[in-house]
Amino acid sequence: MRSIRGRLVAALLVGFGSLIAAASLAVYAEIDDEVGELFDVQLQQASYAFASLDLPPRGRAGGASAADSPSSHLVVEIRTPDSPAPVFHSRTRVLLPAMAAPGWSTISVGGRRWRMYRAEIAGRQIDVAQPLAVRRAAAEEIAAALLIPLIGALPFAALIVWFGVGGGLAPLQRTARAVRGRSPGDLVPLSRERIPAELAPLVDALNDLMERQRHALDAQKEFVADAAHELLTPVTALALQVQLVARAADAPRRAEALAQLDAGLARTIHVARQLLALARQDPQRPAAAASVDLADLARASYDLHAPLAEERDIPVALAVAGSAPVVGDAHGLGMLIDNLLDNAIKYTPRGGRINLRLGCDAGWIVLQIADSGPGVPEAELDRVFDRFYRRAGNEAAGSGLGLAIAREVAERHHAILILRNGGPYGGLVAECRFSRTPQTAAPTRP
Repeated sequence: MRSIRGRLVAALLVGFGSLIAAASLAVYAEIDDEVGELFDVQLQQASYAFASLDLPPRGRAGGASAADSPSSHLVVEIRTPDSPAPVFHSRTRVLLPAMAAPGWSTISVGGRRWRMYRAEIAGRQIDVAQPLAVRRAAAEEIAAALLIPLIGALPFAALIVWFGVGGGLAPLQRTARAVRGRSPGDLVPLSRERIPAELAPLVDALNDLMERQRHALDAQKEFVADAAHELLTPVTALALQVQLVARAADAPRRAEALAQLDAGLARTIHVARQLLALARQDPQRPAAAASVDLADLARASYDLHAPLAEERDIPVALAVAGSAPVVGDAHGLGMLIDNLLDNAIKYTPRGGRINLRLGCDAGWIVLQIADSGPGVPEAELDRVFDRFYRRAGNEAAGSGLGLAIAREVAERHHAILILRNGGPYGGLVAECRFSRTPQTAAPTRP
């Protein structure tokens, strides 16, 4: 596992090292330039000093022995107009070129590079030269004296950076300890006190995650409690019906008890299936991205529920105009239509009417199921979507989960599901609108 602290320290040290290297090059270049100017001035001053030197007798060149020592860095030669050979030279082993121009120049003598200054003073030509290696050595010595302490300070800088970065990461460690020390059920938001600005987005994200987790756990607890309560009634009824079957004294009573037991078992199975379907619906999880034709699903739901509607003498009109493609989960969308149509058949009185229509309206695909039932009081139009909610005085068999499942499916598909009274048959209208363009966020319910 790579350490953020190690990476930061390495990056900072590489940066410091690069800066020191660049600074060293710049400092050395500046020192070399300054040393060169200083030595040029020395050459010029030396030429003026030798201008007043007494020359030796003609034909005898002055100086040769001690000045030929390798420790002597300056070479001085003096010429006169009537003598092409030097009348004075400080080192016999070095002969400067006679054709050089007055002023400063860089020459090559004996395989070495030299800096030379030529001056013409009082009829004399005075040449003063010095090896460039002398200047380079002086510049390197000065640069080393300045830069070696700076380079030697790098280990101390590394320690300072190491502990400094560690101190900067301390809030992250405190946050990690705060999260690690919590129990699974402790979802209280993390404190934002003493949190640096760079860590605030992480703390906010963790708090948001814990808030969503808290809502999920609360919903799960509520669902489990409601499911247990909802299943307890039919299971208790089944136990009583089994006892009635066992106590039946004759065949007719036994047949009646068995019929009641079969109805109770069917209701229990229905409730269990609805609970399983509801548990699988998660509005936070996006629906499967597949092309689905709502028209095919509407026809399939119509075919499935037509026998039940005919048994109750309720004609169902089907109006589907062409295809209605949407992107989503075919199973979930089919369950949405089934629950809405089943709800309409369940609450429409015998001999009533139901209309199932699918069409387009201003960029929306609209699924509408209207019935001639009693409708829902206005104050309860939104509450009927709650899980296990059943209106007082409602005698229709059901689990109270159909509309809750329908809304969960609609929200997963970013659709708008509403109920309203006063439809074409005077009863309840269930309308679900799907956008033609796949949504990235759920539309606001009207």
